[in-house]
Parts: sequence; structure tokens; C-alpha cells
Amino acid sequence: MKRFIYTLKAGLFVCLTACTVACTSDFDSINTDPNNPTTATADLLLTPLLRNIVQTQFNYSDGPGLAHHIARTNYNEVEQYAFGTNEGLWSQYYLHLNSIQEMIRISERDNQPSYKGIAYILKAYVIAQITDMWGDVPYFEATLGAENITPAYDSQEDIYTAEGGILDLLKQADKLLEENTDVLSSDIVYGGDRDKWRKLANSLRLRYLIRISNRVDVSAEVASVMALPLMETNDDNMLLPFLAGSPNKCPIYDMRAGNFEYTRMSYEMENMWNTYQDSRVTVWFAPTTNSQNSADKEYKGIPSGCSSTTLTEIGYSPEDVSMLGAYYRNTPDGCSAVLMNCSEVKFLQAEAVVKEYASGDAEQLYNEGVTLSFEYYGKEGDAAAYLLKPDIAFDNDKAINQIMLQKWMSLFMVGYEAWFEFLRTGLPEQNALRDNRNPSAPGEIPSRFYYPEDEQALNTANYKAAIEKHGGEDNINTKLWWEK
Repeated sequence: MKRFIYTLKAGLFVCLTACTVACTSDFDSINTDPNNPTTATADLLLTPLLRNIVQTQFNYSDGPGLAHHIARTNYNEVEQYAFGTNEGLWSQYYLHLNSIQEMIRISERDNQPSYKGIAYILKAYVIAQITDMWGDVPYFEATLGAENITPAYDSQEDIYTAEGGILDLLKQADKLLEENTDVLSSDIVYGGDRDKWRKLANSLRLRYLIRISNRVDVSAEVASVMALPLMETNDDNMLLPFLAGSPNKCPIYDMRAGNFEYTRMSYEMENMWNTYQDSRVTVWFAPTTNSQNSADKEYKGIPSGCSSTTLTEIGYSPEDVSMLGAYYRNTPDGCSAVLMNCSEVKFLQAEAVVKEYASGDAEQLYNEGVTLSFEYYGKEGDAAAYLLKPDIAFDNDKAINQIMLQKWMSLFMVGYEAWFEFLRTGLPEQNALRDNRNPSAPGEIPSRFYYPEDEQALNTANYKAAIEKHGGEDNINTKLWWEK
């Protein structure tokens, strides 16, 4: 994919040069359209980047399937751990990285440091997604264009911790946004509010510090970040609402009926309803068809990753299992694509306090995280009573399990984040799959996707060097560097 992009650029350059030589000297003055810019600017790049990156995070199949938020009854190979390359997402993210790098170049050219700060945030987020799905990947040489079309693979540790890596970019972004005042005219997320962008930069930095905390002593840096502006309310959430018109409708609204009906509630989510009467479940899922017209509506799930044979064996009946609810299905603009929410940030802080990375009141942070999540889904009136329930009420002896359970709930439909957190902590515990199709370690839980076939064919030497570091095999069971 990258080689194709670079070759296309080179071809266009040669073609345009030939055309220019053949044209008359007054071509520019005759043919310039004053209403259409001919030079890219940072603001023109930012709007589509925000739209594309945030909407990519709205994952309603493999991400929530792996997290056991949902359970699909067909096309559920990834849920069964029959992983492929996820090549489409790889290509999409690397295209984003190239656009972000161009935005950095232009913001430096035009002396727009705040745009550069936002570009650093987006770059850190995108490469974090890539490395957390595939492990060691091309990064530091990946956006050099024609200078290097076969970039080397970098270790996940360096991608996170080296100069120019994820944590460094976010630290620089906060400083750029704090120290500068240039106008952000094309910001469709925060309307040019640099304070909210600072909160996002620091909140993401906290997320990634906690993610690598099994491998690095992060306590000093976590304490430092927690003293900076962080997301506090749902107004700080990094999201984009879906709109009534194409191409910005909620994709679930337009989903083909058959495919929509394959997406069901998981057993783990059913347990949240049966055990705790967690009213967020009633937003995300519809009552079973057979109970819709009754006074006592039922919310039922099925085991994740079931084959058609297993579904028959357990007596699966579509009318007795919940599908996604009206919040996602009934209107094109009823929900938003969320990249990060403030409730996650509260749970990150609570975990940091419990693990003594920083000082603070873990119970208060936990309660705020739960309350903010209920509030986001319009169920704020239920939060106080919910927090008094046995096993939900904060307990120092069970704190990490409780925090991770509520973070899992807060990350519903937020990309692969709940899956990454499960790999990091093993929490909340998942029911074992009945149909585990892990090809090289039957019964085991994989950690990463295979590298795309384009990498094997077009970046062969670096691909081979990368897998040689991990036993000479591109294996989905190779643990991520930060993994538990």
C-alpha cells in the first residue's frame, strides 16, 4: 500500500511537470479558480482527518466482539480467534499517518504551532492503534515518502517511550497548545478550544502510561500528568456526533437487516443486567423480540464466538436474544463516534491511585467515572442507587477488579480499547469460548493480528527482520511488549 502511494505521487509529479512546460506563460492567471485553493493548508487537512480518524474508532464488530460486549452469530471468525491480517485497517491508519505528517510539515511552514500540537496528538493516537494491534511496526521511517518506501520495523517499546514516540509527542502537544494562541479555525471536535485539546493530550498520555505500566516504572510521570488538565466532564469527550445525511450517518442505521440481526448481546453483558440492573444495557440493547410487548422486558445474551453448530446445540432462538437497541439503529444521528471519554480518564486515575502511582481519592474517582458514564447515556438518575449495590460499591480489597469492570462498560463501542485493556490486565474475566479457532495455540487467547500480505511482498527484508526477533514466525500469539 505504501509503495503504491509513493509511486502514485511520483507519477503525478512527472505528469504535471510535462503539462506545465507545454502550457503558455499566462496559464496561471487564466486558469486559477479563486474559490478553490491550490496549496494545502493545515486547516484543510485537519477537518477530514478528524472526521476519518474518529469515525474509524466507532467499531461495532471485531472490537466489541473481542471484548465480549457483543456476540455475533455469523461472520464471527475474529471472535473465535481465527485472526487474519486486518489489512484494511492497517492501510487506513498508515494513510492517516501520512496525512498527519503533511499537516505537521505545513503547520511548521506556516508558523501554526497549535495545529502542530493537534497533529502530534493525532499521530500519537494513530500509531498507538497500529502498534497495539500488530506489535512491532514501521513508525520512525514510515512517513518519509519517496525517501524510504521500505521502512524498518520499530519495537513497541521504542514506539511508546523513545524521543518522537507516543508519550513524547503527547507531552510536546500539551506544551505547544499551552504556549501558543494561533486560531484553530477548522476544529470540528472542540470548536478551537485549545484547553480541551490539552485535556485530550494529557488524558491520552495517562492512558498510554497506564498501558505500559506492567513493563516500566511510570509512577513519577503518572503523578506529573495527573497534575495537568485532564478530561473532567462529558463536554470534554473526544467524539463526533453522527449526522442525518450521508456520508456521516451512523453505519448501524444503514446496516443490511441480515447483518444487523447477527449482532447480539453477549452473556457477560446479560450478566450486568441480571445481576446489577445496569440501565446502560437498556440503551445499548433492545428487549428480546418475545418480551417487547410484555410488562417485564427481558435482555438476554449468548456466548461469544459460537459456530452455527454450537448455536444449534445450545438452542439459540433469535426471538429470545437481544439485538442492538434503538440508540444505534432507529435514527442516523442518534449516537456519536467516541475516541475517548472522560469516564475512562476517571478510571485511569482511580487505578493509578490504587496502585500508588499518584495520590488521590480512588473511591471518589471511581464513583465519578461511573456517574459520568451513566450521565452520557441519559441515565444519570440511576447512578447513585447503582453505586450502592453489593460488588458495585467501592471496596478497597476489590478495587482493581471493580475499576476494570466499570472501565469495560465505559468503553462500549470505543474501538478496540476494551480488548487492549483485557490483554493488559485479564479483566474483567471472560467466559471461555466454546469454539476457539486459534490456529497455532488451540484454546489460547491471541494477542495481535498477522502482518498484512503487502508487507510480506513489498517490505520483505524488514518484515523478515521483525518476525525473526520473535522466533522467526508471524504468530498471533506473540505477546505484545506491554502485555500482562
